[in-house]
Amino acid sequence: MAVKNVGIVYQQRTPNAAEMALHLAAQLGRQFSIWSLPSHTTEELHQHMEETDLVLVLGGDGTILSVAREAALFGLPLLGVNFGRVGFLTELEPHEVEKQLPLYLDGDCWLDERAMLQAALESEGASEEFLALNDIVVVRGALPRVVRIKVWIDSHFYNTTVADGMIVSTATGSTAYNLAAGGPILYPQVRGSVLTPIAPHLAADRSLILDPGTAVKLQIFTDGQDGVLSADGQINRNLRDGALVSVTNSPYTTRFLRRRPPTYFYQILTRKLKSQV
Repeated sequence: MAVKNVGIVYQQRTPNAAEMALHLAAQLGRQFSIWSLPSHTTEELHQHMEETDLVLVLGGDGTILSVAREAALFGLPLLGVNFGRVGFLTELEPHEVEKQLPLYLDGDCWLDERAMLQAALESEGASEEFLALNDIVVVRGALPRVVRIKVWIDSHFYNTTVADGMIVSTATGSTAYNLAAGGPILYPQVRGSVLTPIAPHLAADRSLILDPGTAVKLQIFTDGQDGVLSADGQINRNLRDGALVSVTNSPYTTRFLRRRPPTYFYQILTRKLKSQV
């Protein structure tokens, strides 16, 4: 991969990330065409990405998720520097950047390609589409009452789950909300998804690992309250009673630059999960 144009996206609420963005822009600007933007400027990011070869993301997993949805549309690889708390998706710690970054820019790395989900919401005659790297979640609203969710898998009726909600997660998102809800952890390159109920009323309702080509439909019945559709925990829409959400694998993928071997995931898993105890 020949790198000529480099984008830098930083978490503006993290002073150290903003400082590093300034430093890298000045340093890399001697060799590459550079642009640098805070992560909340979604429209500007989209405009700059068309002629970009690589995007450096300075922030935590949340920042990477927001950038990933834009970068996927252009097939751009991401290199994440961890300024967050967990850092499952990041590649480098801030103190490693000075020494390690030139190796990635020279192509001494491999491409880690992650599956994404696409969802379509149909409610009251209107429709809207969403893209997600981690998960699509259909969940109850503010009232502490369970909802009923009818589930179809590849057009076949599966069940009606009485719960707080339902998660459809990628392998990447399996260590996020899915894990908190008791779902399984999948190896990052697995293309399939996981269907996990949130606090189900019946113990028989368990996670289900799905084939990559599977289409899932979720219809929520809220008993008078609004529910919520959430994509990556960042894009949220109110769901009226009877709203239908269809979820499939997206043709888009998120691409990360890596240097550590693929099996390094297990070391990350052990270290990150222990650090949360």
